[in-house]
Amino acid sequence: MVRNVIQNKKGFTIIETLVAMVLFSLVLIFMLQSFLLAYRLNFEKLVKDEITKIAQEELEKIRNTSFSNIVPSCSNACTNHTTSCQITRQVRNKTLTFWEEISVSGYDANHNPVTNLNDAVFKVVTIKICSRHNDTKGNKIEYTTTSVIYDKGF
Repeated sequence: MVRNVIQNKKGFTIIETLVAMVLFSLVLIFMLQSFLLAYRLNFEKLVKDEITKIAQEELEKIRNTSFSNIVPSCSNACTNHTTSCQITRQVRNKTLTFWEEISVSGYDANHNPVTNLNDAVFKVVTIKICSRHNDTKGNKIEYTTTSVIYDKGF
């Protein structure tokens, strides 16, 4: 019986295999970091979207109340985290907590500020919604919107 012996053995050495594994591991580590960054940026966007929705809902509630009942509420709730001014929402299977501050300024027909809101012809309502979450730059995520509401005299 005649055996054919392979004279030219080609393959990877153990050193070549180890170098390839190290390079592949480095590529995977960098890819994992980019996936984590993308997840964080997406979550930040979801929190910002939710804050904007809350502010819009609160503004619509205020617009649907009677003009005399539009008064400031929850001052300094974002710094004190007052529980009565707390709003919780479900975002991506996480329960997030937000706080709202509503400030109201009254003005007369000549656009002069008034001290008593009952004397106001129109009111400037500012709603600030904030959270404990930070963006990628380390700043607290918050949203402020302002609207002018005119007394129609109904």
